[in-house]
Amino acid sequence: MRLYYEGVVVHQSQSDDGVIEVVDLGDTRSLHFGTFPRQSSMSLSAPHALQLSYTEAMMAALIINPNPQRILIVGLGGGSLVKFLLHHYPHCQIDVVEYRHDVVNVAHTYFKVPKDEPRLNIHIGDGYLFVQQRYFNSSELYDMMLIDAYDHVGMAASVGVQAFFDACAGLLDGHGVMSINLWGSDRPYFNQTMTRINQSFEGRTMILPVENKGNVICLAMMQTVTSAKLKKLRQHIEQVDMTLNINLSKSLHELIRNNRSLISRLFS
Repeated sequence: MRLYYEGVVVHQSQSDDGVIEVVDLGDTRSLHFGTFPRQSSMSLSAPHALQLSYTEAMMAALIINPNPQRILIVGLGGGSLVKFLLHHYPHCQIDVVEYRHDVVNVAHTYFKVPKDEPRLNIHIGDGYLFVQQRYFNSSELYDMMLIDAYDHVGMAASVGVQAFFDACAGLLDGHGVMSINLWGSDRPYFNQTMTRINQSFEGRTMILPVENKGNVICLAMMQTVTSAKLKKLRQHIEQVDMTLNINLSKSLHELIRNNRSLISRLFS
């Protein structure tokens, strides 16, 4: 085992899709795709807890839909979002789409993603194709989508095209919300992607920059959300966050602050 930023590599493998490394440092286990940035992190003593700030920000979708029942996750990684949702929402059903079979194996072996959980279905394949097939061939709708389809290079190319976001909007029910992790420092690509999401969701979007990171989370909704509605949620969100412990109150504050002019322009 070799050292890796003062941690120890407990697993290393390589396939045609790239390198996978699992690194332990104290109580924290992290997933890397052959590069320094962490794709996922887990507390060994509390596997269901969210460790990375961008995953907490992605779960700001709970502000819009506080009780998700049918969830689609594109991009498994170490399964942080999956474990969090299974732990806190016992009645939810989760579909996950992950392109790499070796990532799924590592998630099961090293990150405590359950293998025989009836509420969890993991599909090996391309997120774009899965969403398209569901949109055209299934009548089932989701009430939450979480899109985190990154590798060591960047976001999967197919998960950024107009047809993908059109299908996502078509697969959400009337109270549904999509939360997608974007790389905000790549301004041209970020602007292009946001333009496409806004077109698919008719402008019903909000952005949530991740503090001290290049990530920006976009929330896209099927219902209109006014600044007044968000402000009324403060007390409830504070109570919910005592259980979830994911800085939801801070996310709510930042959503109001970062989207005040947009919300006022669209919905007031």
